[in-house]
Amino acid sequence: MKPIINCEHTCNGLCNALDVVAEREQQTLQLYGAYRDECSYEDVRELLNELILTHSRSHQLLEQTREVLRARCEVADQIRVGFGG
Repeated sequence: MKPIINCEHTCNGLCNALDVVAEREQQTLQLYGAYRDECSYEDVRELLNELILTHSRSHQLLEQTREVLRARCEVADQIRVGFGG
């Protein structure tokens, strides 16, 4: 089932999509970590560790991208203010 997405496209550097996806990645990391910690089957633990690493990299990329967007918007706002806007 496809989720219903309502993007206003007016985030001004605070992208709601990135916030939602980053939160989901964090929840996924916590879930996989909890299963890994309880699992006694080594092959499953190894798979969960790999998934944790993959989602951790994804989460870092989302956070970095969010910071880049914030910085860009700050610069654009400063330029706009500098021109009396």
